[in-house]
Amino acid sequence: MSGNQASYTAEFRYEFAAQMGSLLNRRFLWFSGIMGGIGAVSTGLLLWMLFFSDAFDKYKADGKIAGPMLGSMFVFVVWTLMYLGSFLFAAVRRPPVSKLVWLSVLIVGLDGLINIGMDAFDLPMSFGILGFALSYTIAASFLPWSVRQALIVAGIGMGAFAIAKVTPIDGAFGFGGLFKVLASCLLILPGFFISWYRASSRLRDSQFYFLQRRYGEVRRELTDARRIHEAMFPAPMTTGEVRFTYRYQPMRQIGGDYLHINTCKPKAGEHEALSVVVLDVTGHGIPAALTVNRLYGELARLYAEDPEIEPGHVLALLNRYVRLTMATHSVFVTGLAVKIDPGHDEMLYANAGHPPAFHICADGTIDQLDSTTFLLGAVDDETFDSEMHSVRFAPGDRFIAYTDGATEARSSKGKMLGIEGMQGILSSVTAQAEGAWPATVLTAVDHHRGGPPDDDTLVIEIYRPVRTGEDRARSRDVLVSESVSP
Repeated sequence: MSGNQASYTAEFRYEFAAQMGSLLNRRFLWFSGIMGGIGAVSTGLLLWMLFFSDAFDKYKADGKIAGPMLGSMFVFVVWTLMYLGSFLFAAVRRPPVSKLVWLSVLIVGLDGLINIGMDAFDLPMSFGILGFALSYTIAASFLPWSVRQALIVAGIGMGAFAIAKVTPIDGAFGFGGLFKVLASCLLILPGFFISWYRASSRLRDSQFYFLQRRYGEVRRELTDARRIHEAMFPAPMTTGEVRFTYRYQPMRQIGGDYLHINTCKPKAGEHEALSVVVLDVTGHGIPAALTVNRLYGELARLYAEDPEIEPGHVLALLNRYVRLTMATHSVFVTGLAVKIDPGHDEMLYANAGHPPAFHICADGTIDQLDSTTFLLGAVDDETFDSEMHSVRFAPGDRFIAYTDGATEARSSKGKMLGIEGMQGILSSVTAQAEGAWPATVLTAVDHHRGGPPDDDTLVIEIYRPVRTGEDRARSRDVLVSESVSP
């Protein structure tokens, strides 16, 4: 049994036991009070009939009550005191649930012994197995017994009845007594069926409400987790020499795609460089999101230690981290690292098993930037290739990256969009406003998809705006003023 399942089982059992305990406290008081009241009324009625009625004249001799009738009166009093005493004990002492359960089993079992004993010794007003069956059915209707507890009570009563019928006590020794025992089991079945049905219903209802409440708790926790998860994503940059925006569509409330951004403070006379890392963790949902959380911390550490770190080195260090901490759990990551230096119109990139990105030039030309090395965590440091590639990234150029939730989107006929389909979307769509590509691409992917998404989807656009002459002059003046300021 897994740890989560064991925790769930223990929590449910504890809660179910608490519910049954509270229910038993109420039901036991009702049951013992009603049975005690029936006993008191029956005893009072019996005394009235003995002393003020001719119904029992045959049990009177010389003005005295015969011994058998006195025995029945004594048994009735004991039976009544047993239930009333149990009622007072439960009402005043408030015993633990475990004691109350076995007290209920004991008194109903004694009820059976009393009824069957009166019948075995041929005492007046005895109801025998029928009286026990009646008490057992009432108890099963009131008390939240488990099937095991109901069987114990039935075993006590039927065991006593069997002893009475197959031994000379009752004078019906042999197969005739055995047949009576077997036939009398039919009288016990209604009570046992009631107890079994009610126990099953209580368990089923408790499981339903428990799971319903837990589902609500999990949804609230996932909402909080999604807010925390999305807080790790950077805000879009809509100003500067290099800008970016993105759209994220997790398959569930949280997912395993992640985007990390880091900027290098410019030196005198240079534009700010932008580093981007796109990661896609194998799997979906909470496990993938937890992995993203760890990778977020590792990336933050790497860029804090070296803000100018190059893409190939970033992926090499991430490969070591994933291989040592996650690959043993069959968790791997695809990664794409990019660094754009607008001062030299250059983009460096390294791709670790991630779907190909696309470089859209200002003139509309589309270049495919394929994977350059293995996915993260798959190989050791010596085998992992951290080589980078360089492309020109001039004003008006765009860089489109995405996770495999886009290319693996399937149509209603089961056809995947694929790399060619993604390139077709980028080629067929008319010119987009700055920052509009992610929404456009995601809309096209959703249109191709024949149902709900079956993977997380992240689409990113990095672009350099086309600068007018006035913008370039203003930018040059700002750079000059920064370079000469003390």
